[in-house]
Amino acid sequence: MSLTDKEILELNELCNALVEGKLSDEQRSRLSHWLRKTEEARRFYVRYMGLSASIFQYASEMQSETTEAVPRALSYWELPRLWWALGSLAAAASLLLILWFSFPFKHDARETATLESEPDSFVARLTGVKDCQWTGRANALKIGDHLRRGERLDMTAGVAEITFDSGAQVLLEGPARLDLNSAWDAVLRRGTLKANVPVEAIGFRVSNPAVQVIDLGTEFSMIADENSGATEVFVLKGAVEASAYAAGGAERETVVLRESQSRRFALSGVSEVRDSEQKFKRLGRKIALDQPIKPTGYVHWTFDEPGGRTFRAEVLGMFGDSFEASLNAGSQADLAATRTEGRWQGALRLDGQLFAQVPFPGISKGTARTVTFWVKMPSDAQLPEAGPMVSWQSSGSNARIVQITVNRDPTQGVVGALRTELDRGFIVGMTPLRNERWHHVAVVFVPGHRANALMQVKLYVDGRLEGLTAKSVKKRRSALAKGIGEIDEMAKDIVSIGQRLGSPRQSTQHFRGEMDELFIVDRALIPAEIRRLMRENKLLQPALLVESSSSVEPAERP
Repeated sequence: MSLTDKEILELNELCNALVEGKLSDEQRSRLSHWLRKTEEARRFYVRYMGLSASIFQYASEMQSETTEAVPRALSYWELPRLWWALGSLAAAASLLLILWFSFPFKHDARETATLESEPDSFVARLTGVKDCQWTGRANALKIGDHLRRGERLDMTAGVAEITFDSGAQVLLEGPARLDLNSAWDAVLRRGTLKANVPVEAIGFRVSNPAVQVIDLGTEFSMIADENSGATEVFVLKGAVEASAYAAGGAERETVVLRESQSRRFALSGVSEVRDSEQKFKRLGRKIALDQPIKPTGYVHWTFDEPGGRTFRAEVLGMFGDSFEASLNAGSQADLAATRTEGRWQGALRLDGQLFAQVPFPGISKGTARTVTFWVKMPSDAQLPEAGPMVSWQSSGSNARIVQITVNRDPTQGVVGALRTELDRGFIVGMTPLRNERWHHVAVVFVPGHRANALMQVKLYVDGRLEGLTAKSVKKRRSALAKGIGEIDEMAKDIVSIGQRLGSPRQSTQHFRGEMDELFIVDRALIPAEIRRLMRENKLLQPALLVESSSSVEPAERP
């Protein structure tokens, strides 16, 4: 069926509300109904969210590397120019929206970014293997390694599981070659691929010179023959949008394939798949992968205590005697007001004056970690003097300051959206948080492979990747300075909940809102773990996923 003008307008309104963080429960239910029942609605959603992400990414690429403590106030004479600029951006976005829905997205799968020209911009992770044999740069890969934008995975045998930062999981069966373009995009040069895409990663795409497959909430497989250029597409669950390419890269036609359907795409045309029933059976078989069994260390504050100035922590595998969080001085009435109903039992309410601090040895070291929590902000929260939700620093001469806060500067991204500042770099998300609703926030920190490499920060809101970037990180201590002195400095590390760290003027900036279930984890969680933590409020052991599915027999060439 085709969407009517009225239905398109309704979907546009729902997607607008989702991007702006103003989606009501009734609207959320309506949007979920559309995405479950209608293929055309899923296609509309994918294009809309892709456009939104593209505009945001373009804006984030223009942001400055340094931050202002408080945005400068605009003069009366500057306001007309600001409104003109905003109006121009809105008009451009509207025109781009029209063009986006008028012309299908096209990607030249033959172009691949060069690895040497880019920093450690990680977009995926190797989360499982089975009898893998690699060639080229991939020969040194091991389970748990982060994979960079533009990296090529070339394997002669075995099965590998790649988890993209968007949340899509891909099983690659050798012999195969896969190029990683971004957290949302890969190119299958040859071999067999099976993609499992959760709802948070709808819009993930895999392409090659013969076809581009855009996920609409699916589980699908592709078999690519590099010699003939032909590719077969199989839909195991849900649906995909497949765009066929002709010789020279021109798009010939786009088809929607649903569950149990398949097609063969070649530069000469589109045709049925021979022996499709047998191939579906082979592609649906499951295999147990080799995955690391590594306990996850973390500190977890529930904020369930009914009263008092302290919050106990659940601690597993972390260095330190106590991680008890202490509220700053306040009257008994102030302390009573800090308790409220949370997303999971009790929660902490901060009024813009009170804050809590906790000693956290080693928090300022430039190692991988993940910070997750629930946050609820009032719609009238004032931002000019707003402080962060979580921040930390070391008190040594090479102090590092990290602030997880909300964006206050309209020139640097969406006002009120999640923002993380690392030293003098920053990254801003897309979802406004000031809407009286609970949002799950996860910030993932990943250091680069090389010494003095860039630290990458990834933002997730309600389980969906909102942005990732790499920013420079100052060296905290030289390799020769490690030892007792470093342990002494680590002992001074603190985590602040609700207060901005830095100069005396900045330390007066406090957070106003509610927080619940704060986790600080000693490694970078993968998207599936973030979603599980969001839905179940617990980290399971072993940390990584334990079961995946893949073809276990060599795939025939199309």
